[in-house]
Amino acid sequence: MKKLFLALALSVGFIGLSQAQNVNEITKKILDACGKADNVTYDFFAYERFAGTKKVNSEVHIRFQESPLKIYADSKKPTAAKLLYIPSVSADVKVKKGILSISPSLYSGIIMKDQHHPLNQAGFGTFKKIIEQSIKTKGYTLSSPELGSFVKILGTVTYDEKSCWKVEINDNDYKLVSHKVTADEKTVWDLGRKYSVPEYRIKEINDIGNDLTEGQVIKMPSVYAKKTTVFIDKTTFLPIYQKMEDDAGIYEVYEFKNLKINVKFTDDDFKL
Repeated sequence: MKKLFLALALSVGFIGLSQAQNVNEITKKILDACGKADNVTYDFFAYERFAGTKKVNSEVHIRFQESPLKIYADSKKPTAAKLLYIPSVSADVKVKKGILSISPSLYSGIIMKDQHHPLNQAGFGTFKKIIEQSIKTKGYTLSSPELGSFVKILGTVTYDEKSCWKVEINDNDYKLVSHKVTADEKTVWDLGRKYSVPEYRIKEINDIGNDLTEGQVIKMPSVYAKKTTVFIDKTTFLPIYQKMEDDAGIYEVYEFKNLKINVKFTDDDFKL
């Protein structure tokens, strides 16, 4: 009987070790895939929460090239327009809406109206930084055995006719923290890049615009989300469904459909 209990205990131990290794391995592959998804096209569907009870749904076709950076967006909702961002050519965004053509700045009100993210955050690089920062904030690394207690693989789901892992991250330490703005943090977008926190939430919580002043004390989330749910395509290891929640509920949901990777773009793909 003692041998049976010992065998069972060893079996459970090996299963736990295998699961931990599986979480670490899959998480690493997800982050690697996000970092390498440098030439992609996809249909982007977004649900975003704004101040009060306002909720906005967006539908945009995206062409994204990492190097040199080129982004083309054909927006269907909430506003029909075509946008082009090529920073090596211009720091502004070219926008064509019907017969109207304008070139506003990347973070201008006309571009950011009813949007959480600017055009240069297209692709999967922003998601990669958010997850890396969340893991770092918990004090873990991709090789930490404890990572499996933070990143949970909850089984398999079918999404957009693709077999996916359902992955969930719950951060019970999520909270609002005070932050004193430093000299290099001139805008909320600088904070977002530096700490991988949601820029719109910073503006909403503090009732401020884009600009910051050195020494200014603001409130901001400790990490991007309290709860993150993603569907990871088992073939590409990319997060084709992303749901972010905070202390007020669902903050944003992003869906990447008709995703194509390693696309061979031509110059004509980045013209209005």
